[in-house]
Amino acid sequence: MKLRRDTTTGIVGLIGCAFFAVYIQFIKMPAKLLEPGPRLLPYVSIVLIAMSAVALIVKGVKEHKIEEKPYFPKGGILKITKSFLMLVVYAIAMTYLGFVITTPFATYAFIYDLKGNSEIKPIVAIIISILVTACLYAMFVYGFQIKLPAGVLFD
Repeated sequence: MKLRRDTTTGIVGLIGCAFFAVYIQFIKMPAKLLEPGPRLLPYVSIVLIAMSAVALIVKGVKEHKIEEKPYFPKGGILKITKSFLMLVVYAIAMTYLGFVITTPFATYAFIYDLKGNSEIKPIVAIIISILVTACLYAMFVYGFQIKLPAGVLFD
């Protein structure tokens, strides 16, 4: 029996979860961490990924008789390569300009890269980019108490 991509991805996800569940047991955490946040986050992530992996396995088993479409449609590899290069440029730009300056521009670029044939008004993309940046900033700085990069040029 040939496994569907969903089933294979789910199995790999569960194996990855098992690996990281063992791996995080060996990570030394500083004693002065606010509980339960930093210590609990890896476990919550593993549980969520494992639940998603199980859902993929169930979906793959239920749809095993349905023929799969090709994984990469025409031009798909080029689009993924472009998206990856955008991530690399974003990481480099964040090093020099910081999170707050680069993230709205990166989000705007990703919205237009991923929109496909959909029509998106520029003002809506700008508003979404600013809101995503603000939410991510609040989540990391206030929620997780993680300092985000300020950028080498602004240190």
